[in-house]
Amino acid sequence: MDHLKSVWKDAPAITRSFTVIPLVLHIAGWRWFQQLNGLKLSLYTFRNQGHYWAVLTSPLWEPPGGVLQLLIVVLMAYLILMQLPRLELAMGSGKLLLWSTAAALAVNLLFLLFAVVSDVLYQALSWESRWPFIPSRGFIPVCVYGFTVSCLASGEDETTLLGIPLKKKYKPLAIVVFYCLVNGFGELPVVAGLALGYVRRLQVEAILPSDGKVQRWERLPALFFGRQLFGGRWIRITDTCTSRSFAFGEARLPTSSQRAGPPEFRAFGGPGHRLGR
Repeated sequence: MDHLKSVWKDAPAITRSFTVIPLVLHIAGWRWFQQLNGLKLSLYTFRNQGHYWAVLTSPLWEPPGGVLQLLIVVLMAYLILMQLPRLELAMGSGKLLLWSTAAALAVNLLFLLFAVVSDVLYQALSWESRWPFIPSRGFIPVCVYGFTVSCLASGEDETTLLGIPLKKKYKPLAIVVFYCLVNGFGELPVVAGLALGYVRRLQVEAILPSDGKVQRWERLPALFFGRQLFGGRWIRITDTCTSRSFAFGEARLPTSSQRAGPPEFRAFGGPGHRLGR
């Protein structure tokens, strides 16, 4: 518990936001479920109800549904709090926010495309189609995308999964197949995150703005860029050692007992920085 408090005390702005907002929305859903359910994305809500904003809001919304879903939300919040600060220190808060937004948008658009194709195929075969009603929600699809990208950065390295040796580039595929076997093959959002990760020409890092542009945004008084969020310090581009990609190194989260200054960075330390490690 003391370690958790220490990590929270030193967590930067975006890490705190991604930890707090889904928890708050999940708890608020017990009282305002109908109002908040509009944050959920599915082909039906996007096409028939015009909930276009849900392509960005769905990672923040996991509807309440019992003890299991509450535990999932709490677990995701814990993993984000424990793992995301290293990535935020390496990329900067602005780049991390833009990367997360672009990743959520790309994964959800691909999910909608998969849902359309599956729906058309089922209708052509005169089968009952439930694909328009399958939702995308929570951070898991975006995390699968980020995990896949980080594994492919050192894809030829050997690793293990449940004691079985395999190359790292196959690890995300094995995990998603197992996940679908447990939860059913209707997990289109997770499949979309996996598929997008394997298509290297569609990586979202390529569309992120330059460091200079992000730095200018951080200086604008009209934007919340550069601001403290939930009491967490905004990591500016000038405070990072690298902000171009999370796969180029490994940043360490400084504790409150260390002197303020740029985060310690080990260039090319190991196989590369991993999202979620």
